[in-house]
Amino acid sequence: MKQRKIPSAGPRSYKSLEPHRKPHPPPTPLSPGPSRRYRGPLIFGTVWLGIVSWYGYSLYKTITTSRDVAPRDFDFSHRFDTTATGFDQEVDITEWLMGVTRMRKRLVHRAHGNVLEAAVGTGRNSEFYDLGRIKSLTLLDQSPEMLEVARVKWKRTHREDKQCRLLAWSALDPVPPPPPADSNDQGVEGYDTIIATLSLCSIAGPSLFLRNLAGHLAPPQLTRPLASDTSAGANTPPPSRIHLLEHGRSYYSWLNKILDRTASAHASKHGCWWNRDIGKIAEDSGLEIIDLQRRHFGTTWSIELGLPERATGKDRQQWLEDNRRMMITMQAEVERQRKEGEEFVRKQDEAREEEGRLERWRTEQRENMREKDL
Repeated sequence: MKQRKIPSAGPRSYKSLEPHRKPHPPPTPLSPGPSRRYRGPLIFGTVWLGIVSWYGYSLYKTITTSRDVAPRDFDFSHRFDTTATGFDQEVDITEWLMGVTRMRKRLVHRAHGNVLEAAVGTGRNSEFYDLGRIKSLTLLDQSPEMLEVARVKWKRTHREDKQCRLLAWSALDPVPPPPPADSNDQGVEGYDTIIATLSLCSIAGPSLFLRNLAGHLAPPQLTRPLASDTSAGANTPPPSRIHLLEHGRSYYSWLNKILDRTASAHASKHGCWWNRDIGKIAEDSGLEIIDLQRRHFGTTWSIELGLPERATGKDRQQWLEDNRRMMITMQAEVERQRKEGEEFVRKQDEAREEEGRLERWRTEQRENMREKDL
């Protein structure tokens, strides 16, 4: 009888200790389920929620720590001289998230003929201009520092700058007329399109600002067809208009209370009064409100203004004269506010310097006491 051979005991491989199981089948590829389908929106929503939470927290800190530092409507526009270089980086993300960049683009695409942009700032609208619809473009700002940023931006976004002139000029003063097209062109009386975006909040005398611009709108008989319009109706040019994109008071009283409480501190720091009643300012300008749209709880205003009927007919000269008289009255009030604002800011800066000197003295005293203890 054959004997079965018994294997000798010895070290066994780790594989012999593993249970003998059938190998698992390869995993089946996962079908695109809801988790993958909504991964992009979920990530975007999370980022959006984080940004909104951060903004809400910043606003809460401003509300709870701010205090009134100046009377209403003081002129703090000189703040932009010191914030020009970093202004775009500060507002880029906020404007994109809130859709303000898209609103800028839609507004600027309406520009035609001889165009004036008042209070251009750093030129945040420059990239949206369609030069095919524009005969000339004039950009004004009273801050040379802001205007220099706009000049660099224009050269970067448009290779040809012969159609654009940038002037360090206050839109509260008489505005230069559009440039002549050539040596034989004597120029025209006014502009076909005037644009101002996020400017009424920072200008001393915003109603005066609009009245001054109204006097530089071309009357209907002087507006010209679009250069790119070759249709049969090209002899009937679109009327001259002022297009505004502004931020100010809301629909809701609770939000207006927040804006009112923080407006003075915000204006002192950023040069912007964000609680102004934009609708009332437009009414006081003497212009006709053609269209008005509001977003973001009513705080963002998109307004189209036109000349009243009296300013386009036989009474135009009388309307211009009445407009000048009203501007003289407003100018005196604006000048008073500007001087008071400059004096207030001077005292505020002196107080900060004194506080800084006192803090340095305290630091030196603490260091001296520490040295004595050693």
